[in-house]
Amino acid sequence: MDINRSIRIAVDTGKVSFGAESSKTALMNKQAKLVIVAQNCPTEIKEDVSHYATLSKIPILDFKGSSLDLGAICGRPHFVAVLTVYEMGDSDILKAVKK
Repeated sequence: MDINRSIRIAVDTGKVSFGAESSKTALMNKQAKLVIVAQNCPTEIKEDVSHYATLSKIPILDFKGSSLDLGAICGRPHFVAVLTVYEMGDSDILKAVKK
């Protein structure tokens, strides 16, 4: 399974949002299906997102690349430290989390 390809498919065919604040809101409201966090995400943001994800029982995928890499995969011209997936679309990204 190619994680990068699965993320791109989720961005193109599903419903996602970018950023830590929208992620925290989605986690508090239990709207997210998955949260993807870049490897170089600031510690305080990563801890906040992890805390809310644990409370909401929503999985987190630790992306093995930088926020610049994650932004490039998403087709965004900027850093993406946190990506929230609301709907998977045609992606199979949840299989990566369950492994």
